[in-house]
Amino acid sequence: MASNDRTTKAQRREAARAKAKAMREEQERRDKRARLTRRALIGAAVVGVAGVGGTMYVQSRNRPHLSGGTIVSAKANTSGVPGPVLSDASWTYGGSLEPGSTASAATIVEIFFDYSCHFCAYFENLHHDEITSLVESGDVTVVLRPSKLLRSSWTDMAMNAMGVVLDEQPEASFAFHAALMTLFARIFDTKDQSMATVANIVAAATEAGVSAEVSAGFDAAIKENRYAAWTALGDQTLKNYGVNATPTVLVAGQRTDLNSIGTPTGLTDLIRAGGVAG
Repeated sequence: MASNDRTTKAQRREAARAKAKAMREEQERRDKRARLTRRALIGAAVVGVAGVGGTMYVQSRNRPHLSGGTIVSAKANTSGVPGPVLSDASWTYGGSLEPGSTASAATIVEIFFDYSCHFCAYFENLHHDEITSLVESGDVTVVLRPSKLLRSSWTDMAMNAMGVVLDEQPEASFAFHAALMTLFARIFDTKDQSMATVANIVAAATEAGVSAEVSAGFDAAIKENRYAAWTALGDQTLKNYGVNATPTVLVAGQRTDLNSIGTPTGLTDLIRAGGVAG
């Protein structure tokens, strides 16, 4: 009996060690993502990439005051714009990961981004798990506001692929958005322009749960630039808000200093504190 008890204790110790190791490794991954994002976002300049080259877009230190915090009610409902997309080119997730969903009385988090912006990709990679939890719990409604600020052809490729997913498999769009950002972060970090292909977008879509039948339509949509009207609408909204750099994040209508939320729980901490760091 004593032997069995010793075996049980040994098994428990081993399980505890394995759990502690897994927790350490997960924390190390989170810390690494946080360090990368803090390094990327430090200072006043926000840099983007045209193509996958090195064109720099610098944000002015004298930033205009932004005011948001509202979600338009009407859909775009026009050719060249995906079905779930609203009249200002945005789409939402709130209370669920279905595009077009909103959560009652939730904090509105607006993210202005460009699929060719590596800082946008770093922001997404750092906060994706956190945003997922906040959306599913109903604590926030996320409003994604796309643009082609950096004038890159990669943005056209990504927007057209996302347009197909929003129209044909919308339930996979949240995961696909994150997968596109992860892919671009890899392209940027390796400086390997040969990775910027439809085939790699399809592979990212597969990882995100997009069906082969849906992703098979990416190539035609990209060649046709099927969703060009959506991109143009996003650019117009960017101008209407006076946004001149990406990523720009508004929490409860106010611009947020990204350095102040540069941890995997930064958004959650800010929202629970009931304030906005800007």
